[in-house]
Order: sequence, then structure tokens, then C-alpha cells
Amino acid sequence: MSSTQNDILMEVAPRMVSLGGGSNVHRMIPYREKRMVGPFIFFDYLPSTEFGPQQGMTVRPHPHIGLSTLSYLLEGQVLHHDSGGNKQLLNPGDVNWMTAGKGIAHSERTPEDVLNKPHRLHLLQFWVALPVAEEDREPSFKHHPQTTIPSFKMGDADVLLIAGEAFGKKSPVDTYSPLFFMDVRLKKGQTFEFAPEAHHELAFFVITGNLQMNEKSIPTDDFVILNHDSSLKVTAQEDSHFMVLGGEPFPEERFIYWNYVSSSKEKIEQAKTAWRNKTFPQVPGEPDTIPLPE
Repeated sequence: MSSTQNDILMEVAPRMVSLGGGSNVHRMIPYREKRMVGPFIFFDYLPSTEFGPQQGMTVRPHPHIGLSTLSYLLEGQVLHHDSGGNKQLLNPGDVNWMTAGKGIAHSERTPEDVLNKPHRLHLLQFWVALPVAEEDREPSFKHHPQTTIPSFKMGDADVLLIAGEAFGKKSPVDTYSPLFFMDVRLKKGQTFEFAPEAHHELAFFVITGNLQMNEKSIPTDDFVILNHDSSLKVTAQEDSHFMVLGGEPFPEERFIYWNYVSSSKEKIEQAKTAWRNKTFPQVPGEPDTIPLPE
């Protein structure tokens, strides 16, 4: 288990990235000085945002290889549609887990009936790199309704175990390497502690509120990465909502190009050619794809 406590490696200020349709996300990783936290290689956060009619999420079909995508919704609705023919509405508290493996394409949009009126959207999205042995697996998609996500008290904290294992519990989300992703809520003055397995990496992100960590104050929108073998102990200075994530890092380097992740540059080049030539799996009925960036 972890041998030190609250040993901060770095704090990452989010970068603002436009997804189109009036939505701007806060991107935490990849970061130039820290590209991954455990197997997590990408983290976008869309703060609670109010959209007018005909505004919202309009992400056209795009490809992935070598990863699983994890979408966790806090407000609103998002319609997922992929090249496997899966079409799934994501509601608050739900989790979508799409494993690209050797290749999958998908779109993500605000549903038409919601797009026609003012609405809110609040969303977290992650990419989880696959172990080398799983990079070429068949693509798959699974939807996990809110009611299937483990919810429990751990000391003062209200915890939702979105993916992986923690506190002797296991999420139903299929993962391919050791990891954890938790949604944690604390009332003012309450404390949360978590010690990951030895050699696991850990980070946390404050959605709302303010956390006290030793003598340091961690405000809203702060992404904090701890050093290897560090455990976490935070106390809420006000009612707070935060995410805790991490897991076992891979021994091999991962390369990223656009929406592709792989331990092999050659596989990325093959996927680039396939998307350019339209031999990559396509989303049924959605010909308006995002072109390969050149």
C-alpha cells in the first residue's frame, strides 16, 4: 500500500478546447510534463453549461484505436452512435464504456428533441489506454445505468465507484488493467482518505468546492497529481464534489495521434490511412465525418 501521504507531483491548469456547437471543454491530460495517470491518457471536463436552442454537443463521427472511452454524465443528455451499430442515450449518472481495440468510430451529439430548446450539459470524458495484449481486441460498447454503479459511504464521504476497484468493491464497468475512478462528495469539515495499491498513480479533480490538503487549499477546477506510492487525505473547507482516478502505469510508452492511442507507431499510421481511405469502420447513416488532420 501507499507509503506517503499527499505527496504532490504537480498541479495541472486546464487548457480550454472548443468542441464546436458552443461547447468548450477543460483538458487536463495529456499534459506536456505528464502524459498519463496510470492507464488514463486523456481527460476532458465540460463544466455545467447552459446552451440555447441549436447549441450543444455536435461531435461528428471520428475514429479510435487502442483505448477505451469512458463518458460520465452529470447533467443533460448525450446520444452515442458507433460503427458497431450501437445507439445509446446517456443520462445523468450513467456511464458509457466503449472499447476501440483494433478500431471503432462514433459520434456524440445532443439529442434532437433536447437541441430544440434551452438545456444544460455537464460531462466528464476519459480515454483509458489498453494493455499491449488487448490493443487489437474486437471493439465493443457497454452502457451502465446509474442504478448499476456502486454507491456507498466511506467514512464521511459519499462515494460512487464509476470504474475499477477501490475499498474492496468493484464497478461493473469492464476494465483491462488495474485502475480506479471515483466520484466523491464531502460536506464541509468532512474528510476523505484513500490509499491505492503500491506503485499505482493517483490524481484528483475538484468539480465544486474547496479541499484542504495538509496546509494547502485545492480550489475548484484544480487537477492534482500525486507522486507514486502516495495516499490521499483531504478535508472539505466547504461542501465539495471531486473525482479521484488512477491506477497501474504501463511499462511501455504510448503514442497519441489525434484520436488514436497505441504502443505502435506503425498501427497509428495504418489507422490514419484507413480513415483517410474510408476503409476504417464507419458509423451507419452518418457520412459527415471529421476528416483526418493533416
